[in-house]
Amino acid sequence: MNKQNLIIASVALASLVFGIWVHQHQRYDFMSVQGDTYQWNSLANKVVIVNYFAEWCAPCLKEVPELNAFEQWVNEQSDVVFFAVSYDPLSPADLNRIIDQYNMKFPVIGQTGDNFTLEKPNYLPATFILYQGNTSKALLGEQTRDSLIEAVEIFTQS
Repeated sequence: MNKQNLIIASVALASLVFGIWVHQHQRYDFMSVQGDTYQWNSLANKVVIVNYFAEWCAPCLKEVPELNAFEQWVNEQSDVVFFAVSYDPLSPADLNRIIDQYNMKFPVIGQTGDNFTLEKPNYLPATFILYQGNTSKALLGEQTRDSLIEAVEIFTQS
């Protein structure tokens, strides 16, 4: 093989490897209305808190200020992620209206897709904690900032 063919083959191989790397890093399992993308494998070493809500659920809306306060605590943690999931399949425009109307300060997922680990709960509001391959029982009903922090601490220590 002459030098020119070797250079062409090397560039082609490097391009292929780079293309695969870029594709893997752009792939995501689900995305928030705000544009944040998530891959379950990148969350494997984190504590993930998922809150299911619906606009027609009065307790869901009543707990939003507490969820906002909890999101502030989450932002101070390096190993904790929190997001809410719309129980109903709504358009991004409808979800943005809800986010604005109720002043939601946390990421909201509208479409979970096929790769979402949790199934919809039977009752709302429902909050789950995922950690090291384990999922907590649903925390049903309104939660507070402090009750969520306590639940995270208890679940991750057991």
